[in-house]
Amino acid sequence: MPGRIIRELLQSVKAEVEDVDAIKAEKVFIGLGYTAVQLSTGHVGLCYTFSSEIAPDCCQIWRKAGTLAGLPAIKIAELSLSWDLSEAVVGVAALNALSQMVIEKNLGRYMILEGDLIDKLEIRRNDTVVLVGNIHPFIPKIMEKTGNIFVLERNPRLRGANVFPDTAAEEILPQATVAIITGTALANGTIDHLLELSKNAREVALVGPTASMFPDPLFKHGVSVIGGIKITDAEKILQIVSEGGGTPSFKEACKQITIRPKQHKRFQ
Repeated sequence: MPGRIIRELLQSVKAEVEDVDAIKAEKVFIGLGYTAVQLSTGHVGLCYTFSSEIAPDCCQIWRKAGTLAGLPAIKIAELSLSWDLSEAVVGVAALNALSQMVIEKNLGRYMILEGDLIDKLEIRRNDTVVLVGNIHPFIPKIMEKTGNIFVLERNPRLRGANVFPDTAAEEILPQATVAIITGTALANGTIDHLLELSKNAREVALVGPTASMFPDPLFKHGVSVIGGIKITDAEKILQIVSEGGGTPSFKEACKQITIRPKQHKRFQ
């Protein structure tokens, strides 16, 4: 079963959302790029689908297709605890949607800024940056600040020159002074171990649409900043997901944001 962080996120959302059992999952879209869950409150959550890693059962990807919409959102969010990746993806998307309600309720706890994560990170010339997930747009921006960059990637098709397999994390991540970790680690069961390997880093960022979670449990486990999104047009996001779109297409329907705890030293 996935680790402590997902369990704590689930427990926190159950505690923070009023009448959580009454909130339904109104729409569920499992797209080729992302999975989306829209709540009866209108809130939408996303999770990367891992379509290259989810093996179809004949012509069927999701065995429970036709049964999800209308269920209590928290019941779907509990699928985030599954080791079946196709279930975990849907669960994390529902957990992400519920997290939006918690963030809105507790805005006073955080410093939330609009803009690109890399622009908000303090990356020094002598820093060693480890990027977990081959997020192409980040690389040239990081290299403007430091040449000491390692990229780790799980998917062999996304590897190229100077990109290491994610199995190299044991050796490379402890060297990081700045660690930037894809939010997809929340869904594939690797987040706990990646954060443990990153404990020497001065900055630990969790990034991407999947990372847009209730921040407090993540901050507790060493994340210093979340680079996520704030959805501004829910219907457009759902259309993009259903048509196979991904992060580049989301720009017209969301804002990039960074979230830090308000007591962070940069804001005191």
